[in-house]
Amino acid sequence: MKILKQRLLRGASPHCAPPCLQAIIDVQPWHEHSSGDFPVLCERLLAWMPTLRKQQRAGGRPGGFAERLRQGAHFGDIIQHVTMELQHLAGNYVTFSQVNEVGGQPGCYRVVCGYASERVVAAALGMAVALTEALARNAEYDYTGQLRRLRRLAQRCAVSPAVSAALTATRRRGIPVHRISEDAEEFQLGWGSHQRLMRATTTATDLDAMFAGSDGRIPVIAVTGTNGKTTTTRLIAHAAAQAGNRVGMACSEGVYLGGMLADTGDCTGYHSARLVLSSPQVDFAVLETARGGILRRGLAFDRCDVSVLLNISEDHLGMDGVETLAGLARVKQVLLNAASRAVVLNAEDPLCVAMAAQLRGGPEVWYFSLDAENPQLLRHLAQGGRAVYLQDHVAILAGGARHQALLDVRRMPVTLDGAARCHIANVLAAAAALVAAGLAPEQVVSGLAGYVDDSSSEVLRSKITDINGVHVIVDYAHNGAAYTALAQMAHAISDGHVVGVISLPGDRRDADLMNVGAICAAGFDDLVIYEADNRGRKQGDTARLLACGVRNANVSKGRLHCKLDAQRALRFGLGMCKPGDVLVFGCCTSLKDVIAALPPVVLA
Repeated sequence: MKILKQRLLRGASPHCAPPCLQAIIDVQPWHEHSSGDFPVLCERLLAWMPTLRKQQRAGGRPGGFAERLRQGAHFGDIIQHVTMELQHLAGNYVTFSQVNEVGGQPGCYRVVCGYASERVVAAALGMAVALTEALARNAEYDYTGQLRRLRRLAQRCAVSPAVSAALTATRRRGIPVHRISEDAEEFQLGWGSHQRLMRATTTATDLDAMFAGSDGRIPVIAVTGTNGKTTTTRLIAHAAAQAGNRVGMACSEGVYLGGMLADTGDCTGYHSARLVLSSPQVDFAVLETARGGILRRGLAFDRCDVSVLLNISEDHLGMDGVETLAGLARVKQVLLNAASRAVVLNAEDPLCVAMAAQLRGGPEVWYFSLDAENPQLLRHLAQGGRAVYLQDHVAILAGGARHQALLDVRRMPVTLDGAARCHIANVLAAAAALVAAGLAPEQVVSGLAGYVDDSSSEVLRSKITDINGVHVIVDYAHNGAAYTALAQMAHAISDGHVVGVISLPGDRRDADLMNVGAICAAGFDDLVIYEADNRGRKQGDTARLLACGVRNANVSKGRLHCKLDAQRALRFGLGMCKPGDVLVFGCCTSLKDVIAALPPVVLA
């Protein structure tokens, strides 16, 4: 038996209320056996841990697990219960655990356990696996000695009764609490510029002085969706900064604190959000929140003011246990449930609309829509709800019967004079989020109108450059919906031919690769397929599946070309273009890659 993978989900996740540990356990070679096949295992385990007799099965009665153990519990179930009981025996009382089989991996189980201490739960899981394997082998195991070590670890990680009482009182007041390290009794209370440091010597009187009439929070807007997250996050952050706030922003292009780059890379997960929330120079946070970040670490905050859900479409399916669009929606729902003030939803996306009915806690629902006649939008407004929609190129702020023109979106360079409808949708969502967060409409208009999509800030988001009269759109498109939007944009600005130079990460499912090929076949006049990031696939396999999807769409042979190297593919695509044509270079990771791909004569 072995632990293949484990993660600490410090914030809310689809699996449970935080915090919890999630692990993938391989129980081979015993995956076809149960505890019922090992009578000695049951007796030894209950002799070592008699308190297991009181544990119940999920939804069962007390003592149900011991009965199940004798009848035949699978080894994933045993490890789950033993991990929980070891924490109890170490003095850490937690109540949540679950286990299920991992699809497509025989003998593997996903075990999820709540915890009070990260070190203790990790040690308890390791001990549970070792103990269970020893019992299955009928081998010797120093249970008493290992339990003694676990208890000593729990004592080192524990906080004093006085600190525990102070933290309980702090949480009752709604003040965010973050333990800086289990090596010391130091806690960050509050966020950003409102945070304070609590030490073991901090008294209740000190806390009252620190947070007199305050909960220590700063405004937080969190953005999720399949496409458009980074652009929307940047739009919101820019407008919030123009309104006089010191903004901390985390997105797929880095972490920015007060406009200064603090970290690089894809910063859409837990640690990047924590960096923003722990920065004392920040008094307004805007956090791009990706699917992967929610699944791998959970949310970095217990609640935010406004959650934005832009859209839900097929992407990353088959990864991290998410197999369907409904499963992806459940991941996104975690962020919506964290909103305390408002959620902003896409009225044109049925999955987004359906999620409004599942909201907890009563945040205000806002909608945005490119279609002024959208039925969901009209119903919402008729019921007194608020929304932002597009009418005759103008973003309209509506609340019930009141409709206020904000700005002509064609004034914003990011919309390409109104041709980039996907970015117009991002503008509408950003405007709704900003007003919902408390900014005045005039501040929103000023901030959005001043947003400039320059190379230094938005390298991969529909960047357009001119090469010998050919408009080249560079974008990190990596799913079907993104390529559909790019094709629409390209045709809107083209005076002639539209060529797609396309790829997709190799970790997508075969069916998804073929589906994107078919989508691109419908959207572009000619296609050049290349490979950018095979992620474990054999060279040529990703391109083959994309091409298969194109051919299934009955595309003539002369319209499809394969050049596995990105630079060769781009040069070949440009060779097919004449002035006035548009070339879309999708799944590109950097504008520098485009420049490097061009021969010197083209750049002259």
